[in-house]
Amino acid sequence: MQFKRQIGAGGVMFASIGAMVGSGWLFSSHYAAQLAGPASIITWLIATVIIIIIALTFAELGTLFPIAGGIANYPFFTHGKLAGFLLGWISWLSFLVLTPIEVQATIQYMSNFYPALTRVEDKVYHLTGIGYVTATILMLALVYVNSRGVKFMSDTNKFFSIWKIIIPALAILIFFLASTGTNNLNLESAGGFAPFGWHGILSALALAGVVFSFNGFQIGIMMAAETKDPQKNIPKAIIGSVLLGALLYILLQISFLVAIPESSLANGWGALTFSGDAGPLAGLALVLGFGWIAWLLYVDAVVSPLGAGIVYAASSTRVLYALSANGYIPEQIKKIDKRGIPSVSLWVNFFFGMLAFLPFPGWQSMVSFLSSTMITGYAIVPVCLVALRHQQPKLDRPFRLPSYKIISFIAFYFCNLMLYWSGWYIMSKLFIAVLVGFLIYVSRLIYRKELIENISTWKNAVWIFFYLLGLCILTRYGEFDGGNGKISMGYDFLIIAIFSLVTMYIAQKSMLSNKQAEDNIKMILNEHNQSNQT
Repeated sequence: MQFKRQIGAGGVMFASIGAMVGSGWLFSSHYAAQLAGPASIITWLIATVIIIIIALTFAELGTLFPIAGGIANYPFFTHGKLAGFLLGWISWLSFLVLTPIEVQATIQYMSNFYPALTRVEDKVYHLTGIGYVTATILMLALVYVNSRGVKFMSDTNKFFSIWKIIIPALAILIFFLASTGTNNLNLESAGGFAPFGWHGILSALALAGVVFSFNGFQIGIMMAAETKDPQKNIPKAIIGSVLLGALLYILLQISFLVAIPESSLANGWGALTFSGDAGPLAGLALVLGFGWIAWLLYVDAVVSPLGAGIVYAASSTRVLYALSANGYIPEQIKKIDKRGIPSVSLWVNFFFGMLAFLPFPGWQSMVSFLSSTMITGYAIVPVCLVALRHQQPKLDRPFRLPSYKIISFIAFYFCNLMLYWSGWYIMSKLFIAVLVGFLIYVSRLIYRKELIENISTWKNAVWIFFYLLGLCILTRYGEFDGGNGKISMGYDFLIIAIFSLVTMYIAQKSMLSNKQAEDNIKMILNEHNQSNQT
């Protein structure tokens, strides 16, 4: 069976917006305000610029290879099996846990009315037995929507997406109307406009879920094999969704900042608190006396996360499909049913998604780590773009990135800065996750008695360990979360730039030969039946 091209431009755009406007908008304004104060506005502006530049690199590769699970294939094309597996593994982990995150967000809001769903320890919401049953039901609902076929999923998500644009717009309007001016933006007693300086502004990118809130722009690429005229629709979808999402988030952040009662800032932005702040937007609406919008926000706390969960469940399924199609995991997982859905992959993700609730209690505890996995996935795209321009220069590129070397390096550099700003604790966990993936890869080779013949190909992936280990060392000596501060602010920009340049150079020197890259591309395109899809 084959994937079916059933989604038009509107469907792709709504898929990206539907994924982007998930649980992030319900929490990030609050957490960003706590970390950066009013200067969190700058955080969103920085994130917008960075994500747009990254999205441009996605646009070229997404239209060049409109295949299911796109991002999981790129490193396999350019650097071989081990690189492809490790980076596909990271991508799968991030997409896998995104669906439970959205379900967790829904349950966390629901616990305001049904306290038995969660128990609170140190302000972290842990699921109770009833909470796990509820999570199972919601996860099964997402599986059902996706199992009905991609067109049903896309049409269902359109309704979610329209709702998720209307409700934030109403919240923004109400918060602006409730404000008494812009005094909060420069309140001296709370520390002024930037109470925590650049450290707070930059830390908020990952730790407040700002970058996480933009996740979803690349969803169109994951659905590329099922998209009509992907050469035109994919670039429009991913770049357009970033701009629309940025406008929504920036207006929401400003309205949130100016609407907060001054009494809530008595101990500064870092200690920002008000009644009902476990669900911050709805809680603020109640504090301001707008009960009707608070109720709409509580409803949206169910609709928005589950709407995003529909798309994330679809995307994680296709990444796992790509790993199977590339021969990394059992081939049974890539089976496609009569509706054109990789149903086995869908159920495998459901099982592991349920397990993800155990080590990551509460929405906030998941976001920082997942932001790092997503950014790592972003960082690989410009590396692969530059490599493929050398390996396959004659391929027809419907979207050609101008000044591709400069823009790709800038995108890679920005990704590395964001990973550096996430801090040592996050990067060290990410490195451990990669080692776990490597052990899984080696175990499968041993099981298939293919270890010896494959070791010689690992040289093409050594740069990945250099890259992640280097970031671990840099974050350990940096000023951000868990660092010892020996690399001071200012010098770190230069050091990360040099490190990025060296890593990019090593990655390009480690790429496969033109013939090997061509063979890998042909193998995957044949696997996806590209020549027969309509």
